[in-house]
Amino acid sequence: MTVRVMLVSPAMNAALREARFEGDAPLDRSGRERARAAAGLVPAAGLALSGPSERCRETAAALGLPARTEPALSGWDMARWAGRGLDEVAATE
Repeated sequence: MTVRVMLVSPAMNAALREARFEGDAPLDRSGRERARAAAGLVPAAGLALSGPSERCRETAAALGLPARTEPALSGWDMARWAGRGLDEVAATE
């Protein structure tokens, strides 16, 4: 039996474009459009898992994947960096 695993990075959002470490920000218009455009490139899957963040779930939906949310795929705990930009983090280091 052959098992193929494909990892898909979630699409962009405004927080990432501004280099902010947001925990659960939704996709922006451009991120949604780009994920939809890539939908035809992602092969059908017997099982699709998504991280629990809104960004991950929105990306899976835009790709047309009936993904099951998997808590173990949650992002990093950004602790004191959460919601801050790189410039703010650098100023405190």
